[in-house]
Amino acid sequence: MKSNLDIYHPAIKFKILWLGDNKYIVRFFLVFTLLFLPGHSSIACDFCNCYLGLNPGYNKNTVGFRSSLRNTSFEIPSQNLRVSHLGEGHTAVDNGGLVEETFLAFEVFARLYPISKLQLIVNMPYNINTIDYNQQSETRSAFSDLTLMGMYQLANTLTLDSLKVRHRLFGGAGVKLPTGKYETPEDVTIPMADHLYSGTGSTDILFGVSYLGKYRNFGWNVDLNYKLNTKNSLDYQFGNTINLVPRVFYEYKLHSFILFPHLGVAYEKGAADEDDGIEQTDTGGQMIFGTGGLDVYYKMVSLSSDVRLPVYENMVDGMPVDKSWFITSLNFHF
Repeated sequence: MKSNLDIYHPAIKFKILWLGDNKYIVRFFLVFTLLFLPGHSSIACDFCNCYLGLNPGYNKNTVGFRSSLRNTSFEIPSQNLRVSHLGEGHTAVDNGGLVEETFLAFEVFARLYPISKLQLIVNMPYNINTIDYNQQSETRSAFSDLTLMGMYQLANTLTLDSLKVRHRLFGGAGVKLPTGKYETPEDVTIPMADHLYSGTGSTDILFGVSYLGKYRNFGWNVDLNYKLNTKNSLDYQFGNTINLVPRVFYEYKLHSFILFPHLGVAYEKGAADEDDGIEQTDTGGQMIFGTGGLDVYYKMVSLSSDVRLPVYENMVDGMPVDKSWFITSLNFHF
């Protein structure tokens, strides 16, 4: 499966009802991993490659480097059971066997404030995708799709009395541009070889909301993203996706360091794909991950980590299942 759930792809965050008086009701990884094995976004948030996270330095410009490692597997019991996501005329698989997929991404991102309250988020990943099948292995490396996002601060009471419940709310929209490679890999015959390429070939619209609440040193946050996909030049359209990540965290100061251990869940759901307007019944599904990690801040530098393990999946037949997902990032605030 695609690193961002492009088969059942991720992306969305939640509804918030602002009642006034500052009261809110919320409805709704290789280099760095070698140093710290743990993974926003993460979405990274997997936020269609944008990971919002706790981000205590939200009011500062930030430039960072993020890595993520996602592993999936799927046992193919018979011929042509696994969908290729390339439409008619493309063979999914010649015989049964175990398909294992590894998606390694290195990302450069920036979160900038051109004006007060407005964040501009730019994200460019470089993907290294590998598929192993019946003693065959294929790897492709390429830049992925560029993501541009604008997030506006709708409310913020975090600077007020720490003895009261405080809130911060951002909302915005963006676009994912088809800068990554996605054409049919004619030279590869193993199943799901189209996943070796990092792009989707489509221009997609993103919507996001990020909420954070805090009482003294205890806090909670929710990231919600929605991704509206369009057709690519092959007339293939990945299903729209939603991603919801609620967490709880604790702020702990240790000398000059500020530590933010956090726990939560990540929910991902993707609608069925369409090929030339025809729904592909062997696509789509939903998953829930348990998440945990540690963010460490030291002056103008921070290191974020998150690990996600699947606890529930409801995928259609022929879809891969996640085994693990690790995300780390090194950030510079100014």
